[in-house]
Amino acid sequence: MSYSLLKTLAMAKYSRLLPRVFPACELLEVRDNDGALIWHWHRGGAVADVADAIDEVVVWAEFGHGIERRTLPDGRTQFRAPLAVRDKGAIGWLVVGYDTTISVPMDTAPEAMRRGFTDAASFMQEEMDLQFECDQLAAELTERYEELNLVYTTDDRVEHIEEGRQALSQLVHNCADYLDVGLAALICRDRNIELFDINRNEAPVNRDQLLDQLRGPVYDRVESQVAPIVLNELDSSDRQRLLGDRSENLIAYPVMDDYGTAIGILSVVARKDLHTFSNGDRNLLEVMAKKASRIIHTHHDSLTGLINRSGFESMLVSTLNSTRSTNAEHCVLHIDIDQLHVVNDLMGHQEGDALIRRVANCLRKRLRDSDCLSRLGGDEFGVLLTRCSLQQAVDVARDITDSVRGLEVIAANRQLNVTASIGVIGMTRDTEGIVGLLASAEIACKAAKENGRDCIQVYEPDNTTLVRRSEEIEWLGKVQMALRDDGFELYSQPVVSIGERKRAAHFELLLRMSSDDGEVLAPAVFMPAAERYQMMPMVDRWVVRSALRYISRKWKSIAAVAPVFCINLSGQSLANAGFYAFIIDELEASDVPPSNICFEITETAAISNIDEAISLINALRAIGCRFSLDDFGAGLSSFGYLRKLPVDYLKIDGSFVRDITTDRYSRSMVQAICGIGQTMGLSVVAEFVSDDETVAILEGIGVDFAQGYGIGKPAPLKETIRALQKARESQTA
Repeated sequence: MSYSLLKTLAMAKYSRLLPRVFPACELLEVRDNDGALIWHWHRGGAVADVADAIDEVVVWAEFGHGIERRTLPDGRTQFRAPLAVRDKGAIGWLVVGYDTTISVPMDTAPEAMRRGFTDAASFMQEEMDLQFECDQLAAELTERYEELNLVYTTDDRVEHIEEGRQALSQLVHNCADYLDVGLAALICRDRNIELFDINRNEAPVNRDQLLDQLRGPVYDRVESQVAPIVLNELDSSDRQRLLGDRSENLIAYPVMDDYGTAIGILSVVARKDLHTFSNGDRNLLEVMAKKASRIIHTHHDSLTGLINRSGFESMLVSTLNSTRSTNAEHCVLHIDIDQLHVVNDLMGHQEGDALIRRVANCLRKRLRDSDCLSRLGGDEFGVLLTRCSLQQAVDVARDITDSVRGLEVIAANRQLNVTASIGVIGMTRDTEGIVGLLASAEIACKAAKENGRDCIQVYEPDNTTLVRRSEEIEWLGKVQMALRDDGFELYSQPVVSIGERKRAAHFELLLRMSSDDGEVLAPAVFMPAAERYQMMPMVDRWVVRSALRYISRKWKSIAAVAPVFCINLSGQSLANAGFYAFIIDELEASDVPPSNICFEITETAAISNIDEAISLINALRAIGCRFSLDDFGAGLSSFGYLRKLPVDYLKIDGSFVRDITTDRYSRSMVQAICGIGQTMGLSVVAEFVSDDETVAILEGIGVDFAQGYGIGKPAPLKETIRALQKARESQTA
């Protein structure tokens, strides 16, 4: 860089200017930091070649004002001062020589030399500064151009699965080539995609180990957080967990679907001494991850080669538009392989994937060339039967169920029968749109499964059960939108200590949703849809992340009050493989002490997932978190399971507390639960407390905490935090 900057100086101009600045000089030179000659001027002719050799043996001495001086063997004197560039420092020297064998006025005067070098530096360095800025700008523009070239030459417009695979391979190669890294990898476990590109000159050592870490801990982290990872520092707290003892730098970016769920990772790895990843690298990988997502989701399914949901929907739109002009009748089938998870669990996902492909081939053989077959996702298929009556569609569906029933899965000395459930719906010119059409077909299919599987169900608008399911589908869409757009809000309800012993303030966090008209909706409205369609892990993640991050921002102002915040967890989250790691990550990123967080699980959820519940409780209690068993007493086996669950609180089912003032049976149950809780050293909480009379009875029984509208109604968490801040201020006043 220094050499190129010095070469840019307009030396012809300085051949005229510098001799005037240094009158009577015989020699002017510009040299780089290593002493190499860049330019010279000599009064009356060329400089002798011996000058470069002399540089190596004649030592410079301090002269003053940052100027150095030396005397050559032939008696001549030279002075030099550094040439510098802003933000870069010295990049070379300006050398001035005098023949001291003749009279040269002022040739050795310090002040004269200082003025001369100052004047020379002022106009030479200004030019070099300007050139340096131009070079930087040119480099940045070149880099931006190369980035744009990378983005635009990576084509994400594909029509067939073969083109999609080629496009993904090219995308991974482009990432490795442009970023000049040792390895780039695209991994989508659920979609059976694993592509990587290795730079032979910078190939990582023990490549297989590195790929295992990308497939395992790195993938799990990105999937659970739905956020990128950047590792540049050796002392990063994440490095040991994700890469073990490896020293490479890494970026891993989530590849996401349309709902914001991570379906894979795009990662690049480089030797630490060769590449430190910048924000620009991170932003570029984000763009490439989005391109990978578009390729994966464009039109075709990677496992079966069938049209995917996106392509199927496009086909339905086109067909529906033509139906309105031709008045033709068509039908749509929603097909679900029954209990595919049993095949996956008993025989492995490889057998499950093989079964999906076999079913796809079976369906192809039962359809006409004019029909459209699609894999909608997972174990679900969609079929468009063109120019087909409802009765004909039922006949086709029956043929399909008979054919699928003939398939068997045999592996590891096990044999499983295969069946399918099918929902059928007609498409006419009166059909309003494909969203409702597909939802109705899916609802009919789910009804067929609940009727015993291996069944066919035609969607009928007058069927109240199917209509209710349709409403749940609508709420499912609203839940997904709330997760995507932060349409939820956290409320809290006080859990107050009763009796003589005073305990820290407790608050249960509750979830609310804002409707389109601004109304605050209770969980009973939208939660059933989330539970039925397995959305609770996503909802619980939103609650945990939002609660910890908000409370963490306010913690310093309320820490002295030491409140305990209770967060509910669903049974679906207990069984979710990555949920524990997610909670640990959020707790580590939070300033809230784990001892001030209490997780609540219902008795039913705990018993249904007893092994997972015990494992999660033990792990989180080990770092200081508390646990509460909610709705205790509602199950028949409550006391038997209680000894297995290492909880801190028992929350008595509200159905007993509600009637405690009038029903002796309810009071006896509360007394029994309170007694067993005290014996086990647990704090007992009563919910649904509505009045002072109930509080008095509970206090007499020995209950520790009370919760309910008679104690305090739910309020936005923000208001609760403000109240705690005021309480803290009153303590210090």
